[in-house]
Amino acid sequence: MVQFSVDAEPWQEKSAADAMYLGEQGRDLAAPSPLPLGNSKEVPAVQEYRAVSVEHGPSPNSLSEFSLLALQNHPQMNIARAAVEKARGEAVQARLYPNPTLAGSSPQLAGADSQWNGFVAHEFVTAGKLKLSQQAALRGVQRVEYELIRARYEVLTGVRSAFYHLLVAQRKLIIFKQLYDISNRSYRLGEELTIAGEGTKADTLFWSIERDRAEVRLLNATVDIETGRRELATAIGLPMADVGNIDGDLFQVLPNFDLKQLQRVVIARNADPQAAESDIARAQWELERSVVEPIPNVTVMGGYQRQVSPVGLVGVPEQDQGVLEISCTIPLFDRNQGNIRAARAEISKARAGLRSVEIGLANKTAKVINEYRQARRQAEWYQELILPKARETVRVTQLLYSEGELTFLRLLEAQRILTETELSYVQSQGTRWASAAEIASLLQLEDFPLTMTTPAAIALEFVKQEDVGKRQPPELIAPPRQ
Repeated sequence: MVQFSVDAEPWQEKSAADAMYLGEQGRDLAAPSPLPLGNSKEVPAVQEYRAVSVEHGPSPNSLSEFSLLALQNHPQMNIARAAVEKARGEAVQARLYPNPTLAGSSPQLAGADSQWNGFVAHEFVTAGKLKLSQQAALRGVQRVEYELIRARYEVLTGVRSAFYHLLVAQRKLIIFKQLYDISNRSYRLGEELTIAGEGTKADTLFWSIERDRAEVRLLNATVDIETGRRELATAIGLPMADVGNIDGDLFQVLPNFDLKQLQRVVIARNADPQAAESDIARAQWELERSVVEPIPNVTVMGGYQRQVSPVGLVGVPEQDQGVLEISCTIPLFDRNQGNIRAARAEISKARAGLRSVEIGLANKTAKVINEYRQARRQAEWYQELILPKARETVRVTQLLYSEGELTFLRLLEAQRILTETELSYVQSQGTRWASAAEIASLLQLEDFPLTMTTPAAIALEFVKQEDVGKRQPPELIAPPRQ
């Protein structure tokens, strides 16, 4: 961990215009009141990109392994870490005092009255300008530290989304294998019935078409898996990583959330509002810096001069002289009025920016929770009610068709219903996990998947098969009163 040697001080509401004097140390800003942002956080130092073989890479298979590799190797993380180091360097530079000037000259290089001199000049910065400049720069450090936090969870969200997308693709492959098996068995059954004179050639052709459709879906599912593996490898910043079958529970129970409470928690926990607060504090320190800018710095020059005595004159000694000069600018016309006005406007802009960020997070949370709730409910109903019926329908219909009691159209319809049901169920799981990853990103959670201990989580109400007869149609939302 890299420790920054200078701590940020809290913003002081008192204007620097009340202290218009030439003090080398400037105003005393050491009377702190706690800042909502807190002190600068410890952030890992810039890490070099870990080189991986072009032909081979690591072979992770769990979400935690992928997440760890992403945080270590993704270039977005390295960029964010480098930005933190850059901001820290700028904060250090902002407090450094100007270097003195050393010079030597000869007003008259040769002749009877030649002169030689040397002097040192130094500018004394007044009114605590350097301290104020550093305080503003330290707010910039806080800003990029929060941006590092945001980059961390953006990377984690990308990994989580790609991981569960691949998990859905693996599940789809299993479904398409099952559907191909159903189509193939139905095709063979149709052929047997045709040979026995109980079916027609048209029935066999229809089942041949269904089998071919199931086969091409199966082949496309394998392509989807390969693409998903490359996308997951890219998400961790290692495009050549070897990704095989991954381990994860696609059907794990996830909590429900109270929308208003979730919005409050997101605004309180997310790094974006805190970064916006850093912008406000920086603008306030920059206003303070603009106010003291007209106070002139003092430049002091001191030196030594030696004058050689004229040649041929007796009794005229060589002269040793001291040189002293003090200068400063007079803020007669330029008193930094324009920059002070602009700095005040920047504070208003930063405050409005904070409000805009909070509104944006609340709006995004509402959209994400809407998708999450719908996908979770859809997955729950498919699992508890619809899928068991669809599977039983196919089993019974296939049995009755083999006995000649149902037509192939009935069996085809049952198969289509099962296909659509299985795919819709898995797709709803994919949407559910994608939305869950977004919720974790908004809350900036290290632990994933979501659990009942997640902030704003509430209890679930499961649909059970034995409650089907007791279920009532959902009540419509009452229209607003006129």
